[in-house]
Amino acid sequence: MKSKLYFFLLTALMGLSGMNASAQDPYEISTAQDLVDFATKVNGGETTANAVLTADIDMSTLESWTAIGDWNTGAVTSAYCGHFDGQGHTIKGFNFTASHNYYALFGVISDCLIENFIIEGAITINGNYGYAGGVAAYARDKTPTIRNVHSAVNINSSSTASTPRIGGILGGVSAQNSKSIIDRCSYSGTLNANDKGGNYGGIVGYILNNANVSTDITNCLFDGKIQGTVNANSAQYGGIIGYTRKGIVSVENCLSIGTFEYEEGNAMNIGQFIGRLTFDNNTSGCTFANNYYEDMGYNLYGTSSGGAAKGAAPVEVTAEQLASGEVCYLLNESVSGGTNWFQTLNDDSYPFPYNGGVHDPIYANGTFKCDMTPKEGSSVVYGNANKSIIDDHDFVDGFCTVCGALDETWMTANGEGSFEIGTPIQLKWFAAYANQIDHAANAILTADIALTEAWTTPIGGGSGNSTGTTAYTGTFDGQGHSITGFSAEGVGRCGLFGDVTDATVKNFSISGTLNVTGGYGSGVVGWPTNTTIENIHSALVIDVPNSGAHHTGGVVGSARGNNTISGCTFTGSLTVADGSTDNFAGIAGYITNGDKVINCGNFGTITFSASGCAAGGIVGYVNAQQATIQNCLSTGQITFSGEGTPTYGAAVIGRTKGFSADLVKNNFWLEGTAYGTIHNDKDGSEAMETGSVTAEQLASGEVAYKLGEAWSQIIGTDDVPALGTDAPVFYVGEAGYATLYDTTTGYEFNGDVTASVAILTNTWLELTEIGKVPAGTPVILMGTYFNKTAANLPAIDIENDLKGTDVATEADGTMYVLAKPAEKEVGFYKATGTIPAGKAYFQSNASVKAFFFDGDDATGIENLNNQNTLNTPIYNLAGQRMSKMQKGINIVDGKKILK
Repeated sequence: MKSKLYFFLLTALMGLSGMNASAQDPYEISTAQDLVDFATKVNGGETTANAVLTADIDMSTLESWTAIGDWNTGAVTSAYCGHFDGQGHTIKGFNFTASHNYYALFGVISDCLIENFIIEGAITINGNYGYAGGVAAYARDKTPTIRNVHSAVNINSSSTASTPRIGGILGGVSAQNSKSIIDRCSYSGTLNANDKGGNYGGIVGYILNNANVSTDITNCLFDGKIQGTVNANSAQYGGIIGYTRKGIVSVENCLSIGTFEYEEGNAMNIGQFIGRLTFDNNTSGCTFANNYYEDMGYNLYGTSSGGAAKGAAPVEVTAEQLASGEVCYLLNESVSGGTNWFQTLNDDSYPFPYNGGVHDPIYANGTFKCDMTPKEGSSVVYGNANKSIIDDHDFVDGFCTVCGALDETWMTANGEGSFEIGTPIQLKWFAAYANQIDHAANAILTADIALTEAWTTPIGGGSGNSTGTTAYTGTFDGQGHSITGFSAEGVGRCGLFGDVTDATVKNFSISGTLNVTGGYGSGVVGWPTNTTIENIHSALVIDVPNSGAHHTGGVVGSARGNNTISGCTFTGSLTVADGSTDNFAGIAGYITNGDKVINCGNFGTITFSASGCAAGGIVGYVNAQQATIQNCLSTGQITFSGEGTPTYGAAVIGRTKGFSADLVKNNFWLEGTAYGTIHNDKDGSEAMETGSVTAEQLASGEVAYKLGEAWSQIIGTDDVPALGTDAPVFYVGEAGYATLYDTTTGYEFNGDVTASVAILTNTWLELTEIGKVPAGTPVILMGTYFNKTAANLPAIDIENDLKGTDVATEADGTMYVLAKPAEKEVGFYKATGTIPAGKAYFQSNASVKAFFFDGDDATGIENLNNQNTLNTPIYNLAGQRMSKMQKGINIVDGKKILK
């Protein structure tokens, strides 16, 4: 290796990147005492305080140092959560002996951004102190980020330190929910290990995350040294990571050219990239992409268990390739003039992950095709100036035939700002345009789309895309069209849409296949946040073939908060492999706070074999108490094919963290299609689903009516309700009687409802059934659930004493309306107040309070005391008991009744 350029020779002109200073006034640091004061401020409780360096800092005058974010004071809340921007300055003289655990410039970090500085010095770790780092000791949840920081701090683990975890940048990370990020950092110092073991990494010493939580290490350089006595059973040395035990680790665009020295033992746990890595049931492990190393005689990773590293293995390069600029070009992912790695040829023997006026961009010069492959006879020479000749693209139907680049001018939006999509190639083009050019682009379907090629790049990011990087934020309106022949396979967020945020996706049906091989959030819409998803009808055949896939739904995979999912149905199939223990459902695999699932239906089949799955017809797992599920129906079969009894599985909700009865209500499921309970994590109980219904109830129209106006059903034709308003279901009422009056149209009925007119014969109203009702005919309806269809019917010649009103009418004392007061029979009662429009009424000047129906459809007249006369002894004025009332005055229950 040629001589290296160490950081103490660098200027303080490093390139700045990332966030601006906080909206709060940042704490300005220009001296070592300012830095001490800032640490005191943070450790005193102001954990979100922001700071900027305004000058280089020399800490050699300080006798001791207490880390920013010092957990040794006993308060977990002392983890640093602010923004520290070094603004390209250098902190030198960081020379201390650790007095406690979690020792570095920063102790414990959480929801923070630390960036843009160089740090130099030497520290010694004494005693049983677990974590130390060249920048920070320990990272926790809420996306701690270290970016563009370069450490030349030598760290010595003294002979008294037991099993330390030491990293050139970060000692260790343990996250439960959120990823940690280390980007564009480098370590050129020396890590001195002792003979008691431990984990030593050029970038990170130790990683122990939850199984599905990631640590992303990108654009990092290890050109330092790790040395000491190696104990093969307890020590791990890694150029990038010492030991990763659990969780997802991504190492991308990194360069490991540092050295390792050891005195005895063997090199079992020494790795150019990772000393030791452990996998956990394919839900964790390490994925490599575009990494390089100079061979120092060790494996890429020392030992591994539980699986194999994923992705492209790091590539060995020579000193000549490093010096030529080739590796710098490759680390920038073959982009000339890339912005992550820089190298001044003839001065730098290898590339660096920063510029700062010290290093220059690298260009690949030559004569190239548009895909940057050399043309025949052309050689590639790397330089600090761009002198390349590159062919123009050959665009056909919106894409380059050589490199696949997008012709962003191929389609233009219409006058309303939407791209009109009517062919498969236009849909493919729009996906690329939304991902690469304009995440907020709008589109409408103008025709049905029959896909013939696999769908490889979801709208809103590729398969396995990190949240939000290319999230779709526009409006996609299918206008009622269909997408058929859909075929996709991927790891997380795979589907027609991947990440969507503040978007609207609506009004189309989709059929085809979806094979989910891992990751989180797959469905028609994989990973939505604050998005409206409505009127999507999925007939996808979804297969989850292994245990590495999570949060999969027939419509939505993983709803991440404040989404509205409405009017959607699933009629396909969802098959979950043995061993999976996550959340799956016909509509949404997972929802959380603020998410709403309203007026949705599962009519497909769900089969799962792992007892730990949360499988639901509508939602798999409700991980919140403020989520809404209302007016939903599940009639599809949910089958457990494994052994034993499933822990979670139900027709509406598989599992819930605990919900509000005000928010989760009015949902129904067909009895016999799934298990009748949902597991409530809040108290461990199994809460009975309250909406079990029979096939007869579904067919009768009862369920369609109870689900509400978004649902319809042709009674007698449709066995189950469907979403839509073409055949609304009406209910006569609990009493079994209602009136109807409409002057604009006539009606035909189906269901069990009959319509009758009425005439007054002597003292009784006689009812005559008429079937169809012409316009302007007031009628009495009898029955339960029914449809009514407007019809142009001829008038009928039939006597009818009922009257009707087509406007709200004030009662005048002679009007009687149909009613059923509490604890009384159905009848026409004297009206008070306003008679609503569209109702029929009976008018009489008789001094009575109500008219009642008896079993013969006749109506008796009752006096003001309003007593039922049918089941009470009757007497005449002479006191003789009679079998029934006679004309004239009758005595009933001590009261005079006129007949």
